[in-house]
Amino acid sequence: MITATKELVSFIRDIYQNKKLTIQFSFNDFKSRYAGSFFGIFWAFVNPLVTVLTYWFVFGFGLKAGLTDGKYPFLVFLVTGIVPWFFFSDSLTSSTGVFRDYNYLVKKVVFNIRILPTAKVMSNLYTHLFFIFITLNICILHGFFPTMQTLQIVYYLFCLCAFLTGITWLTASIQPFLPDIMQLIGVLLQTIMWTLPVLWSPSQFSPRIIQLLKLNPLYYIVQGYRESFLSQGWFWDHWALTLYFWGFTLVLLLLGAVVFKRLRPHFSDVL
Repeated sequence: MITATKELVSFIRDIYQNKKLTIQFSFNDFKSRYAGSFFGIFWAFVNPLVTVLTYWFVFGFGLKAGLTDGKYPFLVFLVTGIVPWFFFSDSLTSSTGVFRDYNYLVKKVVFNIRILPTAKVMSNLYTHLFFIFITLNICILHGFFPTMQTLQIVYYLFCLCAFLTGITWLTASIQPFLPDIMQLIGVLLQTIMWTLPVLWSPSQFSPRIIQLLKLNPLYYIVQGYRESFLSQGWFWDHWALTLYFWGFTLVLLLLGAVVFKRLRPHFSDVL
């Protein structure tokens, strides 16, 4: 436990000391994804927008399943929950393969590759901030104006980044030795989304089922984003879930730091 804690502290210290390099690297990574396309970074926003419009059309106009219990317009309910999911799924997918994508840096002894997963997460953050802005405007157009509680988005964004940091340290460290983890993550993401209150309301299920679904730390994030956008309450109202989330995230951070330390010396052999 002491060793894991020391390694985690070392990780955080390295990222802080190299914060300018991490930010610059994340920005360059964001631009490089679309460098060869005619419309450039425009494509970073097309896929999420098309997904939102598809869900809005199918569930809001087609199936009319009453997923929001009539409390909110379906578009408002949808975007307030799906925005954090987009950030999580995109960041996890891109960060998991970061050491293979930048294998030429991994083989350089002088480059601190610890920052790479975090830089990948940050490169997805730029798109995420744009969609937060769009979501706020959609809420305003439907009569849900920002309040002090809306500022909690900053807190839940920090929660999501901390959770992503831990899980991507782990998956990115394993991926060079187990390339199939990318396919596994793709399958899991398709399943996990439907266990989160993105397209359904918690009031539709029994309390026992909801307690089971809350074991997924992302439940805390998705509900937190929605409550912040719609000014439904404060995060400390869910103190038990808050403690569970941070306990889970801390374990994930410790595990990710230790796994990286043990596997790092062997990266060059498999990349």
